[in-house]
Amino acid sequence: MHASVNFASASALSMEALADLFTRSFEAYFYSGVTTPETLSRRIASENIDLFSSLILCIDGQPSGVALLARRGARAWCGGFGIVPEHRGNGYAKHLTAAMIEQAQKAGARQLTLEVLTRNIAALRTYEHAGMHVTRRLLIMAWHLGDDEFGRRPRVDELEAEPLVLDYFADLHPAHASWQREPATLLALPNLRGMVLREDGDVTAYALVTGDEISMRLFDLGACDEMAARELLHALQAHTASLTCINEPADSPLTGAFLRSGFVVPDEQYELTMVL
Repeated sequence: MHASVNFASASALSMEALADLFTRSFEAYFYSGVTTPETLSRRIASENIDLFSSLILCIDGQPSGVALLARRGARAWCGGFGIVPEHRGNGYAKHLTAAMIEQAQKAGARQLTLEVLTRNIAALRTYEHAGMHVTRRLLIMAWHLGDDEFGRRPRVDELEAEPLVLDYFADLHPAHASWQREPATLLALPNLRGMVLREDGDVTAYALVTGDEISMRLFDLGACDEMAARELLHALQAHTASLTCINEPADSPLTGAFLRSGFVVPDEQYELTMVL
């Protein structure tokens, strides 16, 4: 007997139920973990996720998968795509992908983008089969104390995140940012600290971070050139024992600053795009 398949708007679920489905949809995945209603709510707000356009995959009437769809003008982005373990490998991902693309079109989007781990071959093939194509690689960068032997740590100032993004983002980003590192996301994230490197009074690099002396997450790095980026990274390394940066474009002129500052690349993603 064939299972019945239909789709519902993610807005039909409570935040608790949606967070639970999201968690189960990434169970036994490369990066599993618990998504709480609070975490999901913050993501919805900062990443412009549209719950009315986002989809729930229902198999025999039971929520069994999710595709979160975000929108900014004529652009759409998939902020999470997964199917619960018991229904994987049965072709449902193709159905959900097709429905997500159709939903993005109905919402008025002219372009759809998403990221997938380069080692997730099955998902990559599903997206490519649907008509998406790889546009670039995005690097997950990590550094831990002891990975470098740098001497001088330049002085940095701490400023509020919002004016840094508004005043310097455009000039200090030689490669266009991924969705989760665009100004619209950064301006909506709470508790970001701005760290600034200056030369002769002018801002030459800035970073937006969270964390403490044990670990820091680097949400954004902007710099006028690789040297300024390296100096700021060295300053940050003096304040913590580990640094992580997600989705740094592999083709960015600033990527070399990470690699020459002791960072390694534990994982990579493909950014895929299609014109709708």
